[in-house]
Amino acid sequence: MQRFPKKGSKNLSNVVLDFMDTINFYQISIFLFQGLIVASLILLLFRLRTIMGNGLLFTTLGLFQFIQVFLASTLYFEISDTLVVSPGSAILFTATMFAVLLIYIKEDAITARRLIYALVIANLVLCFLLLSFRLNIEGAYSYNPFDVSTEFFYTNVFVLFVGTGILYIDSILIIFIFEFISKHIKTLFFRILITMIIVLSFDAICFTLGSFWFFEDILKILYSGLVSKIFMALFYSILFTLYLKYIEKEEFRANYLTFKDIYHSLTYRQKFEVVEKAIQLTESRYHTLTNLVPVGIFMTRADGKTTFVNPKWCSISGLTQEEALNDGWLNAVHPEDSIKLKKGWYDDAVRRKNSDAEYRFLKPDGSITWVLGQAIPEYNDKKQVIGYVGTITDITDIKLYEIELNRLKEKAEESDRLKSAFLANMSHEIRTPMNGILGLAELLKEPKLSGDEQQLYLDLIKESGARMLNIIKDIIDISKIEADQVKVSINEVDINKQTEYLYNFFKPETNKKGIDLLLNNGLQGEDAFIVTDKEKFNAILTNLVKNAIKYTNEGSIEFGYQLQGDFLEFYVKDSGMGIEKNRQEAIFERFVQADIEDRYALEGAGIGLSIAKAYVKMLQGNIWLKSKKNKGSVFYFTIPYKKA
Repeated sequence: MQRFPKKGSKNLSNVVLDFMDTINFYQISIFLFQGLIVASLILLLFRLRTIMGNGLLFTTLGLFQFIQVFLASTLYFEISDTLVVSPGSAILFTATMFAVLLIYIKEDAITARRLIYALVIANLVLCFLLLSFRLNIEGAYSYNPFDVSTEFFYTNVFVLFVGTGILYIDSILIIFIFEFISKHIKTLFFRILITMIIVLSFDAICFTLGSFWFFEDILKILYSGLVSKIFMALFYSILFTLYLKYIEKEEFRANYLTFKDIYHSLTYRQKFEVVEKAIQLTESRYHTLTNLVPVGIFMTRADGKTTFVNPKWCSISGLTQEEALNDGWLNAVHPEDSIKLKKGWYDDAVRRKNSDAEYRFLKPDGSITWVLGQAIPEYNDKKQVIGYVGTITDITDIKLYEIELNRLKEKAEESDRLKSAFLANMSHEIRTPMNGILGLAELLKEPKLSGDEQQLYLDLIKESGARMLNIIKDIIDISKIEADQVKVSINEVDINKQTEYLYNFFKPETNKKGIDLLLNNGLQGEDAFIVTDKEKFNAILTNLVKNAIKYTNEGSIEFGYQLQGDFLEFYVKDSGMGIEKNRQEAIFERFVQADIEDRYALEGAGIGLSIAKAYVKMLQGNIWLKSKKNKGSVFYFTIPYKKA
């Protein structure tokens, strides 16, 4: 009878002491000793399997089934008031399950399957033999000279059939559960212990409910079965782990060069481990290689969908590995290249051919990376395409170098063209004033010249000389700009004073041509004082006004400025001949006049506007124009508004 204290009558320590008093430690020690003998026998036979084979081990385990049935039918020992233990179930059956697991770990799945079938068949044969012998005893007179009990033959055969079915399920569960746990737990002891606790608990519950469901004390039987099998699972796990750790280690190391290996074939389990380790080593080396190579590597399925990219590919494209999968890599391709690249890639994939493409990646920060992509088909043993393996190489530096070469080529061609334009202009611009000077000098030799005529000739010679001087000055200025020898000198400048000076300077010339000259200053007083390069500012505005006067024959010319944010925006507006739109960019180039082929030559080397553009850039401004043919032009330029 169970002896439980009344609530509140004893403290916890007294309860524990009373419980300990009821435990039969002597019987427990006998069970442990029996378990040690059984485990030692199994491990010894297992160790001798390489010499004697597995037959003796299988026979011993089959004998265990007979003894287990005999003990389960006749003997149960009381360990405490609440525990009754069958040595057949707790010791022999548990040891049999451990033997199945040991065979699977150290041999192979085929051998383990044979052992499972052998145990199941042995149990079935035992069931039918018990049933037939019992029928024989019940149906005829039996002669029993030694007076041996025949109670064993009256064992409940239904219980044995239930136990046989559960034995088969237990054996299969051992393999699946051990494989599953091994993927998550590396410690051998815990792999074995957890596997056996789960399997033996399942066995205790199913066998008790299937065989003793009609017993009044079924809960006691269930509780006893769970406790005894879990306890023996812990005991056997320790013994079997020590064996696998120190006697027959779990790790297998193949040595194919020994003489012994000629006669000793690898087991299925060992072959599996060798292949698995070889695959792991290959994958490890592959990932190491893909992480080290200086090119991006990608892999795709046969349909062209991306399945893998290495870190270098991610670095080049700006995408993560997850973002690149399937068609995600196209999100990084420059929009101008995307449609053409996608079509070419999938066309090549359909035709099962090598693919080569040159395209751009547009990164999130706005930077552009040029790449050269190459891919080749990957075949299986049946010559079927199973995917593609490819690389991308960063060729940004090469492309930039190529672009720079093209730019230099174009610049060289432009320089050659401008050289021709320069020579054509110079031959005209220098020859004209020079001829004037020489011709007028000859006329001055005439003895009958009046004073007014001499003065006129001298004025014309002076004008031609000034013209030549301006041409030479412009040539020297543009040469210095090209040689990067022009320096910026910042000082305080009164903008209004400079514009008024230029107005007064050019006013006689505009009056002479019959056109109006207007000035519009946007600031007054101290606000008009800024810091800039005075000489370059004057040169810019002078060239623009001179240019307007040159191409305006009637109407007016207006120049001035307005404050626009942090810049002063200057303008020179004329009502001259205007400039066609396709020539508006060209006029800022050296030695180029707006329409040199179709109009009469106007004086000037065609380098004034290019000098103005260069100086504006030096002053950190910008220059542009608005113009319509025969409706005049407006030239704009800006310089920073920096107060003195």
